[in-house]
Formats: sequence, C-alpha cells, structure tokens
Amino acid sequence: MTKIFIEGYELDLSQGLSNQITYAIDDLQNLDSKSTSFTKTIVLPGTANNNELFGNIFDFNNSNFSNDLGDNVLYNFNAARNAEARIEVNGLQIMKGVLRLLEIVKDGDAIEYECSIFGELGGFVNKLGNLRLDDLNFSAYNHTYNVTNISNSWDTLGASGYCYPLIDYGNVSTDKVNFQFSALRPALFVREYLDKIITNAGYTYSSAFFNTAFFKQLVIPHNQKALSSSNSAQLKAYPLDQTYSGTAVELYLQFGTITLGNFTLTESNTKFTYTGTTKIVNIDFNVNAEWAIGQNATMDLKKNGTSIASYNMGAGFSGNFFNVNFNLTNYTINVNDYFQVHITWSLGSQPYEFNSLTSSGFNFNTTTPEIVPVTYNETITINDTIPKGIFQKDFFTSILKMFNLLVTEDKFIPYRLNIEPYVDFWSGDVIDWSNKLDRSQPIKIKPMSEINARYYNLKYRQDSDFYNEDYRKKYNEGYGDRIFDNGLEFAKDSQSVEVIFSSSVLYGATGTDKVYPAIYKKSNENTKEDSMDHIIRIMQIKKLTGLTSWNILNGATVLASKTSYLYGGHLDDPDAPSSDIAFGAPQQLYFELASGNLSNNLFNTYYSPYLAEITNKDSRLLSGMFNLTSIDMYNLDFAKFIFIDGGVYRISKIIDYSPETNDLTKVELLRVINKTY
Repeated sequence: MTKIFIEGYELDLSQGLSNQITYAIDDLQNLDSKSTSFTKTIVLPGTANNNELFGNIFDFNNSNFSNDLGDNVLYNFNAARNAEARIEVNGLQIMKGVLRLLEIVKDGDAIEYECSIFGELGGFVNKLGNLRLDDLNFSAYNHTYNVTNISNSWDTLGASGYCYPLIDYGNVSTDKVNFQFSALRPALFVREYLDKIITNAGYTYSSAFFNTAFFKQLVIPHNQKALSSSNSAQLKAYPLDQTYSGTAVELYLQFGTITLGNFTLTESNTKFTYTGTTKIVNIDFNVNAEWAIGQNATMDLKKNGTSIASYNMGAGFSGNFFNVNFNLTNYTINVNDYFQVHITWSLGSQPYEFNSLTSSGFNFNTTTPEIVPVTYNETITINDTIPKGIFQKDFFTSILKMFNLLVTEDKFIPYRLNIEPYVDFWSGDVIDWSNKLDRSQPIKIKPMSEINARYYNLKYRQDSDFYNEDYRKKYNEGYGDRIFDNGLEFAKDSQSVEVIFSSSVLYGATGTDKVYPAIYKKSNENTKEDSMDHIIRIMQIKKLTGLTSWNILNGATVLASKTSYLYGGHLDDPDAPSSDIAFGAPQQLYFELASGNLSNNLFNTYYSPYLAEITNKDSRLLSGMFNLTSIDMYNLDFAKFIFIDGGVYRISKIIDYSPETNDLTKVELLRVINKTY
C-alpha cells in the first residue's frame, strides 16, 4: 500500500502509485553535474482532503495570505514554495524530498493535481533561487579597521569570523617588504558562508569534511579595486578634547576623524580638503565646551578661507558653557574645497582658555548613500566587503565541484543534506544483489571508453590580472588548471569542470621572505601597478612567523612593525606546502619554493581515484533489470557496494522504480576496480 505525505499530512490517491521513481547522486557521463532523485508526474484526485491540503488552489479567484515560516500546507499552501514530502510503501519510506505542484486540471466538476517529488538536493537548489552572497547577514562582524583588529585576526583563525590575509592589490608597497594597511582587507570563511547558505534555506547538513582543519582554513578575500562602503557619510570628525589656551587673536580647532572619505586632514589636523567630485551635502557642526577664562569670541565655519556660518560665543567665565551649532542643507562642495573651524577674539594679548569639548561632531552627509572609500580607523561594514553578484547556488555547486563532493538526503531527518568527498563517501559495506538480477532479460555491459570524453579539463575561471595573463600567455592554460588525458583512443570530446573562482598566483620578491597573491594589472610598460576589481577568489590561510621585521604603513606613518603575517594562497604553506587547492601543479612559480609537496592538489586528491576507476581498461558499466522491493528501497544506501556474481559495484542510478507493481527496475552499476586508492 502506497502513501504520499505533504508536510506530514496524508494525500488521497486515486489508485496505487505506478509512477516511476529514479534514484541518483551522480552522473557518470557528465563530470560537471550532480543528480538527485525524482518521480515522474504524479496525478492526485481533487478530493475534499486534497483540496484542503492544497489550500483550495483550484479556485480561480482564490487568494490567501501565506507565511513562509510556516508549513506549506492547508490555508498556508503556496505553490511557489517547496513542500516537505515523502513516499511510503507498506509503512516503509522509500523516498523523501520536496513536492512541487506542476499544474491543476479542472474538467467540469473533476479536479486533478499534477505533481512531482524531487530529492532534497533539488529542493535545496531551487530554494536558493537568485539569492546572492551579499544577501547573507554578517553584520555581527562589523569592526574598526585598525592594526589591532588586523593582527588579532591572525591569532583567532577558525571556521567563522573574519581575518586579514596579506594580498598585494597593487600600489600597496614600494619595496615589497613593507605594506600599506590597504593590503590587508577582511576575508570571510568558506565554512561560514556554507553554514549560512544552507541554514537560511531551511536545511541542515552533516559533513565530516566541512569540519576538517583543512576546510576550516579556506577563506574568500575582498575582491574589489578598493575597500569601500555604502554610506551617506562623506566625513565624520570630532574636535579633539583638549585644553585650548593662550593670548592669540585667533586659532583653528584641531580634529580627529572617524570617517575621512574623500577628504584629507592637514595643517596640524585643522584643515579638511575635499578630493572627490562635485556633490550636494548636508553639513552639521556642533561643539559644546566650557569657558575657564575668556573674552568676547566668535566661531566661524570657513570654506576656502571665507566664513559660511558664524556664531558669537560671547565672553566666558569659569564654569560657563557655550554651545555652537551650524547646519547647512543642500550645500554644494567641489574638488579642492577646504574647510576649517576658526575662532577669533576681540581683544588681543588677553588670556583665554576653554576645554571639555563634549557632544561634538563635524559631519558631511549626502542625501542618498554612496560608495565611499573606507579609511584607517573607520568602521568596516562587513557586508560591503563581500564579493558582489555571486549567486549562492553557484557558490555552493563550485565547492561541490572543487572537492568532488557527493550530496545525499538523510533518510529520516527532513531537509538534511549529507555532504562528503567521493574519496571518503563509500562505507565499505557490501550488499549481495546476485539473486535480484533477472538473467532472462538482456544484460548490457559498456566499456567506459564508449561513453566518456577523452579529455577532462578541470579549471578556474580566467581573470585578467597581470600574473594570470602572463602565465596563460606562456603556457596556453590557466594557472593551476589540470587537463587529464585518459588515453581512450575512440573518444575525442572534452569535458570541463569550471568553478566560479579565479586562481590566485603567488608572488614573492627576490630577497624578501613573504609570499602572497599578487592581484593587479600593469601599465606603462609594466612599470606601474593598477588596482582592479577581480573575480572572486578562494584561498587557504596560515599565520607565518619568524620573518624579518616589516612595517604596516598609513602613508609614511608606521602603524606597526611585525615579524609575522597571515598568508593566503592556493598552497597551505608557501615554505613547505602539503596541500594545494589548485587543480594541478603550476608549470611555473613566481616565488622561490624551499621544499614541500605540490602533488596533493585537487585533481590528485579528489578526482584522480574517480577518473582512474571510470577510465580503467577493466572498467564496466553494467545495466540490467533487477527485482527490487520496497524493503530494498527503504534500505537503499548509495555508500554501500553491490555484490553480483563475484564482482563488486557502485550504484550509479536506479531508473523508473514502480512502488506498487511487480515490474522489474533498471539499475546501472559501475564496476569497482579498487575499494580504496
């Protein structure tokens, strides 16, 4: 007896379920794809129960409020959303996934619902839709952009939070020893991206691989030309809280800054000069201070030496506070305009003193937010640093491709994905199906040479930075790509596995002891470095210590001297690598490698066992008709090997299983050459 459930409610069936189910997790003929289980179209009758469970959606004029956080059933049913579904035969669950309502057929008083059920991987990818990485919320990691937080991040590396790898973005170092602070920009961890992507879609996951130390050290660095933020604030400054005293006729207030934006602060921190394009801004200035001794005084806000707002402070005495407010709206500022706050006294050679500058601020704000540079000691909004326009589903599938990950649905926990690399997927358990093979039916055995391409090209996306272009021109392939020739003489085609990331070429200047990605273009006959927006990157990180002392700079100012740095790159360690997230070993390195192993790359670690098996001369794809029962489907586990007549196989695909018939089911099995590699 077959039953179908939607969000835990049983649907009515007009007859037993003869619709066929296909079970799959991988596609042997297409290395670049992952598969999920699915049914053919299921037709459900328009009974009172089904009408109610589908929220009476058959009614032309029906319209109901639905809550996306609630179960997708009854009055809350929304055909645009997936609904949790499962199929049971004689009380045994044979499939679990999501139900999708495809069409409603109304013929007079008769109503039918055409549906299909997909495995949870398909439901998960559909749930992601057009969501992008920058739709994720990382606001908990907003912080001040300074040396303290930069260097502290090197000591708190994990699978979450932010860190600051050293990357040469161009024009950040003149000697390749000391670097401007702008060479250190926040990166977020791949594991946390995946956590948020999966959980925000309403799913959970299990993955021993995601919990390895190796995977927890993968990060996504900043990929824009400059570190910037969407902000209406063009300038945020504050008068320094200090004592001003003397007998001068005039003085200019000195400032500290929170957001400097397109302004420079010069002349003993008294003069703000605007360096950007023409803008209309609102200017707010406020200062509250205490007169200790004073004389009649006037405070002016000056632009280009001319007062644009003035306030008479009067004559002060001890304990007397004064408050000045300037507010100018829709004020136009142009490049090279400069601003100062000027105080003059009516009597010279008379003592004055004021202090306790509280509740003070100097702000320039545009009427709408703009992209403005983030400067030192400003607050970084982490979401502004995330690579833009990257679909979450593309990010997820690229991680699957990089490490040849297989995804299966948990048999009993709803919306739970199990994710492991192909090389670690198989349990080693064996089930004997020798007696289930119908030998009266044709048994087809295909040598893999007949159905596979000869060349497999595993590659990163091309980018146009100088070193990627230089490498491509020299070797006619991408840095870290791998072209595998299986030698099958009767195959001519190629297959590609391409991820959304671009490779990051590592560089180390001669005579220096730091290695880092170099991501910039060159101009003026390769003498000038040009910063650039670039394709999203992925890197391994590691704190390296024991270096020659080097400086983190802000212009000519030394912010800190360090004997360590946070390395990021395709190797886990540029001095003695043991793992590499390039697909293949580069034919040229742009730094001196002391020792280490370049063979533990993505191809050799995660793809070589798979390709060695499917392209082996003894490899076979066995296709036959099997007598499978609901108990077999209930116990189905792709991680278990299948034993047939002395041979061991992996399940590739189970095609058109019919739950309530005695029909045979077609099964494709891949011969196991080695259980382990």
